[in-house]
Amino acid sequence: MSLDVIKTLEQLGIDEKQASVYLACLELGSATVQELAEKSGVKRTSIYNFLEEIKQKGLVTEVKQGNKVLLIPEDPNILLQRAQEQTQKISELLPDLMAIFNRPGNKPKVHYYQGVDGLMRAYEEMLNSKENIVGFSDYEKMFEALPHDFLNGFPARRKAYHMSFSSVTKDGPWGRQVKEWDKDQMRETRLAKDIEFDTEVNIYGNKVMLLSFRRPYAGVIIEDYAIATTMRSIWKMVWASLK
Repeated sequence: MSLDVIKTLEQLGIDEKQASVYLACLELGSATVQELAEKSGVKRTSIYNFLEEIKQKGLVTEVKQGNKVLLIPEDPNILLQRAQEQTQKISELLPDLMAIFNRPGNKPKVHYYQGVDGLMRAYEEMLNSKENIVGFSDYEKMFEALPHDFLNGFPARRKAYHMSFSSVTKDGPWGRQVKEWDKDQMRETRLAKDIEFDTEVNIYGNKVMLLSFRRPYAGVIIEDYAIATTMRSIWKMVWASLK
């Protein structure tokens, strides 16, 4: 259990030796540096080296008792307060961090996805955009690759965000079935014959999502205005030809 506790404390910015000394102090209640060294297994000289640091972190308090200097552990609730303060600082920084993340640059941003779980994560990323979608779909391959409960539930979730979907779709049994559901699922489907997709390509906002339904399954989301504009233009030409 101590190892798990120490690892958790390390995530809060308290290194292994400091965490060991703090746990020893909690167990002893109050102790001299020598006693803490014996209990924790951390050398006395090391404790002296970081003593001021753990005092500043609010982990221990130093008090004099007669001729002795004792260290007394602070209430462990201070750790919760520390974590909350860190979370608050990150929350305050988030707008600035997102501004940097979304700043246009010379290189497109590319996110990779692998396996069935990866494909579903890519769909979730698209859903989170809350942007209207245009694209190319191969439902014959899609329903072979992905769980049907996920596919059947996704349009309702998209519709809840008022995200429309206009799809150039490979003609086939699943394609025709999906087209019948268009009105209820806030979608317009146009069927295309004599084509091979084996993929889904969706364009939304300044992003393009490309998913391969061939094993072992993989996908990418490319975030780039120029690429998205080009793909949307290609889609419009195909879409218009299927009227």
